[in-house]
Amino acid sequence: MRGLDRSGWTDPLLRILLVEDSESDRQLVYENALSGGTHGSILLPPLKVTMAGELRHALTLLQNGPFDTVLLDLNLPDSVGIETFLRLRRQAPDLAVVVLTGLDDDTLGAETIRHGAQDYLSKNKLDGTLLLRAIRYAVERQRLLNELDRTRQRIRQEQEIQSLEQLSNRTPGDGLRALSLERVYAELVRHYVITTRERRDPPREEVRALAVRLMAMNAGARDVVLLHLRMLRATGHWTTAAEERAFSQDARLVLVELLGHLTDFYRERTP
Repeated sequence: MRGLDRSGWTDPLLRILLVEDSESDRQLVYENALSGGTHGSILLPPLKVTMAGELRHALTLLQNGPFDTVLLDLNLPDSVGIETFLRLRRQAPDLAVVVLTGLDDDTLGAETIRHGAQDYLSKNKLDGTLLLRAIRYAVERQRLLNELDRTRQRIRQEQEIQSLEQLSNRTPGDGLRALSLERVYAELVRHYVITTRERRDPPREEVRALAVRLMAMNAGARDVVLLHLRMLRATGHWTTAAEERAFSQDARLVLVELLGHLTDFYRERTP
């Protein structure tokens, strides 16, 4: 996410996705505010504007390229109303969105703000200065929210690490060679994250296969927890707060599944 320092914008280009099916409205927005030239008192870098007339086209563009903000009309040929915003938000949860509408509907505006939009503007009352100011503040507010979210994620992860360290210290295990599977475990967690994000079935057979390898090493709960801790500490920084949050959540699911498999295996082996 691009941002501001105290003296102004720090990045040379602001990438905007304008999602609007009406050609006249696209021209209105573009010519009034986004066509370049002077922005008056509004401090913005040069703008790069990409246009989409349908939500599915917008979602494809978001998947394939970086953007700083979306200007979104809610009523499109393939999606109408608040569902338009929700579908876009699910794909780009960390992106600043300014909703543009031809309706004076404060109830709908409040609902989009409640679900994460940064602003809600009526196209009937739109002028260049108002829109540019909304873009600037939306991007900056979203950047601050993302930073806050990431800080909370780091705090929660640190608390989780401390809890796991206590568990690993209290739970004996004989198979410390299991730490040699750290890279396998990290790849499994990443695969789990990807399949979850793409709404595919998670690789549960891979989790079970890893549990079998751990059991062959006589690994116990301590070994699995230490493996998980090593993986968490070795993980680098994520591009977005959403990616970091997804990784942390799915890593926890993998850990729970592994411990569950080991418990079942050892129970079956007990005379």
